[in-house]
Amino acid sequence: MLTTLATALAALSTGWSGNEAHAAFDVNADTGLAIVQETQEAQEVETLPPAEAVEQSGRGEAVERARALEIFAAVETLQARFRQVNPDGSVSEGDIALSRPGRVRFAYDAPSPLLIVADGSTVAIADSALETIDRAPIRSTPLRWLLAPASELESSGAIVEVGRYDNQLYVTLEDPQGEAEGRVTLAFGDDDPAAPAGEVALLGWYAVDGMGSLTQVTLDEVRLGQRADPRLFVLDDDMFSSRRRGRR
Repeated sequence: MLTTLATALAALSTGWSGNEAHAAFDVNADTGLAIVQETQEAQEVETLPPAEAVEQSGRGEAVERARALEIFAAVETLQARFRQVNPDGSVSEGDIALSRPGRVRFAYDAPSPLLIVADGSTVAIADSALETIDRAPIRSTPLRWLLAPASELESSGAIVEVGRYDNQLYVTLEDPQGEAEGRVTLAFGDDDPAAPAGEVALLGWYAVDGMGSLTQVTLDEVRLGQRADPRLFVLDDDMFSSRRRGRR
């Protein structure tokens, strides 16, 4: 089980999704990027083509970076199912609700005891098995760049790699100040770069923490543009108090 804030947040990482295929990843030690190879079973995977290959495709890095920022600015809400593969190979599933900037909720299916909520300033992890709630500033967690406004991504220099492969746009981000360790790579389904940015779905992401451990998250049943109840992004510090009182 994930029982600490750092461990749980490190587990919120990467993914692509398909209806029947599973996404397999291989991280390039130099770039941190990976290519998904959809197979019925995890087999060999390739690393992302080098920058010159992307350039030869007719869309240079500057163009792809601009497209990524356009998508970040346009995609404000998202709801989906998620499947999380942790560094130890264990798998968890649940529901995600995203409201950018600053808010996200990961509601894990049983038997996981976790509920993770970002309220715009902090990330809280509630563990119903331990009856604990831990909090940390968003900016010190891997969720920082998923939740940041596009203007912050552009001005901070957090985008370190952008590439395209098999109709997916890959964007790798890391904290230039080093406050949040590791890096996160997001994958967007962008088969038509001329399409409105607001129609581009986030397919998933992965995070590599400071120790090199990789966690993968894939999204399915993605719904864009649906306003989520604001109460989803509020986690009460006293949520376990009535249970404790009942045991006295």
